Order: sequence, then structure tokens, then C-alpha cells
Amino acid sequence: MRLFSPCSSLLGVLLAIACGTSTVSLEAQELDRVTFLSGVTLEGEIKQLQRGTLDFDTEEMDVVGADWDEISALTSPGRFEVTDVEGEVYFGTLVAPAQPRTLVVSENGVTVTLDYADVVEILSISQGFLARTSGFLDVGTNLARANNLFSILVRGRAAYSGPKWFGSVQAEGYRQSQEATDDLGETFEQETSRSSAALTGKRYFGGKFAATLAEQIEQNEELNLDRRILTALGGEYLLIRNQSMELSFGLGAVLNSEQYAGEERSESGEINVNAGFDAFDIGDLNVYTAVNSYTNPSDGRVRIDIDGRISWEVFSDFFIGLNLIEKFDSQPPASATDRDFQYGFTIGWSWS
Repeated sequence: MRLFSPCSSLLGVLLAIACGTSTVSLEAQELDRVTFLSGVTLEGEIKQLQRGTLDFDTEEMDVVGADWDEISALTSPGRFEVTDVEGEVYFGTLVAPAQPRTLVVSENGVTVTLDYADVVEILSISQGFLARTSGFLDVGTNLARANNLFSILVRGRAAYSGPKWFGSVQAEGYRQSQEATDDLGETFEQETSRSSAALTGKRYFGGKFAATLAEQIEQNEELNLDRRILTALGGEYLLIRNQSMELSFGLGAVLNSEQYAGEERSESGEINVNAGFDAFDIGDLNVYTAVNSYTNPSDGRVRIDIDGRISWEVFSDFFIGLNLIEKFDSQPPASATDRDFQYGFTIGWSWS
């Protein structure tokens, strides 16, 4: 926020003369500064550092994104929340470092110096709820004239990340229609659909460990699945979290309530083992993969779900990508197959 400068008023000049000092712009004193390895310094307002990109607001260029590897020094009188690779959180102003590519956080006389390689996130305390959110929205479609096949895929995800709490909601919907011929040679429109929605909450302890609670609902006409509701409780360990990627592993217990077409609803307890990988500094590519396995100890049934997304940034925050979903069931109902998959090209928008 720009402040009124006393240098532009007669009162400011008189006060400076009375004190025997030269006039100094308070506006310049209050500006944040970003110094690049090239030696260039910009003045403005530090917004945030997330996913390896520092967002900085200047009057000349508005908000610009700079690669964290290109920054030499940050200074700001504002108060920030800084998270390191171990999940530790520090609060304070950013003071001038003695060495390049070190971040100095100071508050109430306590100063902490962090190497740039150990800094994962910087968030201005003045930023609101939206500054802690990220997500994407993808849309894909396919049209084949030969059999009038038409399909549409819509996927989205929104997440909130705080020092101790994390929450996300993710939804996916797919519908396909095409001309088909019955035994009498009559043409009819054949439609299939699948959809899912998941809500996840996490409470971090010490930055690396988290208790997790998740609820998921899905339906899949390809598998004759009318409804499956999963309630999961478990734990997660964040193995890697830095400016370029996140890698986590989890273990939990799941209550599975499912109903297939023409069958009675069944409930079972399952063991869930999961892994998540998110890489966001591979040039202009982002790679996201989540793998979940569900094992029923009583009958040995194993289900595996793989959800992946590879996206390429065409221009600011807009992507083209490849989405893939793989599902495997070692003991499917007699009316269903043991494997289902979906691949699709999409266009999308993301924010962080």
C-alpha cells in the first residue's frame, strides 16, 4: 500500500529543516525490495512465494512472477509467514541479509536466517484467505463423426493450505454418448457416465506428519457401480516439500459402502495405502499423480486407483494437458470388468 509522503507537503519540508536533516521519502522507506542475481532491484510489494515463484507487485508492471532461483535478496517492513522444507513456520519482517540468497526473518528481537534452498513458502500476513488457496479447472471433449460419438470431461480441484491445516475438494465428471445398434438393427443413443467427488482434511503436526480425514463418493456406469462411499481416517508423512515438488505417503483405515446394479449394498473395512506426487518446476510442465490402493483383509480383494494430470502452461495460468484415470478391481462383480481407464486431452485454468 502506498503511503502519503511528507516530502510533498510544506509541513514535511519545514520539519526536515527544523531537524537539520535532508528530506527522505517515507514512501520509499515503506516499499518492499527484490534484488535479482543480475543486480536489478525492483520496489513494490511482495505478495507471496509459492511453488517456486515469487509474486511481486510493481506500479510499472503490476504483479509479476519471478523464479525463486533468480532472486538474490528480499527486504520488507511488512510482516510475513515463512515456511521451510521441514515444515517449520516463522513470522516477522524481512531484513537485509548479510549474504546473498539468504532470507532473514526478524520479530521481537529474534532473528532467523534461512538459506533460499530451505524456503518453501512466503505469505504476507496482510493477504487473506484466497492467497492460501490453489486449484485447477479442466475441460476436455471429443467428437467422432463415424459413430456420432461425443464425450465431455470436466475436472476441478480447490485446496487451502495453512500452517497447521489443509483442506481440499476435488470433483470429476465424464459423460459419453454414441450411436449403437441393437439385435434388431435399430439405432439408439447409448450413454455412459462416471463421476466422483472427494473432500479431504489434514491436521499437520511438526510440519511433516498429518492426521487425515477423507470422504469420497463415486458412480461408474462402465463398472455397473451405482454408488460407492468411502470414509477414510489415517496418517500422512510429507517426505519431500520444496520449491519444485511435493511427495507424500499415507496409511489409513477405510469404511467402504458400495452398491452395484442389481445387487444388495455391502459394507467392508479396508486398508488404504496411498502416495501423492506433485511436481511444478519442470520447465512449463506440471505433473500431478495420486495412487490409492484398498485391500480388504477378510477376502483379499484389492482395488487400485491411479489419478494423473500432466499440464503445460501455454500462457499465464492457462494450460493444455493430459488427464488419465486407471481403476483396477481384483474381484469385480460378475457383470463388471476388472479394469477401467480414461485418457483425455483438456484445456484448463489454474491458480496458486
